Amino acid sequence: MLQNSKYLNKKKVFDLIHDDYHYAKVLNSFGIDFYKHYDENLNDLCVSKGISFGKLLGYRNSLHESNSLAHEYLKSSPINLVIEFLKDNHNYFIKNKLPYLHNLINNLNDNNQTNFSKDLKFIFPIFFEDFVEHIYEEENYFFKYIYELFNAEQGRVNTTSLIFMMKSFSINKILNDHINEDSEMAGIRGITKNYSYKNIQDLHLKVIFQELKEFDEELSVHSYIENKILFPKAFKLEKKVSKILDNIAFHN
Repeated sequence: MLQNSKYLNKKKVFDLIHDDYHYAKVLNSFGIDFYKHYDENLNDLCVSKGISFGKLLGYRNSLHESNSLAHEYLKSSPINLVIEFLKDNHNYFIKNKLPYLHNLINNLNDNNQTNFSKDLKFIFPIFFEDFVEHIYEEENYFFKYIYELFNAEQGRVNTTSLIFMMKSFSINKILNDHINEDSEMAGIRGITKNYSYKNIQDLHLKVIFQELKEFDEELSVHSYIENKILFPKAFKLEKKVSKILDNIAFHN
């Protein structure tokens, strides 16, 4: 829930973040590490940093925008637009969300909640690297194949290359791997006890837990779009292109 902007600029940074953890990311986007300014009120901080309070508030409001209509829109969209939507998500994860989380975790004070700090600092870089590798493999392998099918449907057919690719690929296997694999976040979910911060006093660590939970939820939405929208479209497209190739072979 968004806070009443009338009183925000008088709040101390600690209270601001405590009431709405998203402001930690807002401040980070303006080059401010919230955990270094707990005792300053927001107005004084904005003045000292030369930041417009209105712009800061506007950015927070933009984070509140919902993508709830994306599902229905993507269901009726051509498959190339679904892929571009997913690639935009990938770009957001790699260039925005994950670097922000990495910065938060890397700057976590080891003296507080020591076990969580050390565990997160150990496991998150490994997760980050594996996640990026997974995304690039998906884009360079699966998405590339779908684009070849899409181009063939549009009449741009490289028959020899496409026949070879279709023999090498199994959309069904990729789908099963997607469905059967646990979330990439499973390890982090385990050490954080499903992001429970009930007994955690450190605000910095609370923000990390809430951001991790939000990221996990974003990944669930992303997986839903892949499994329930992209794959059904890919199966239909592959069948259609297979008939096109059969027709070309028949006339040759």
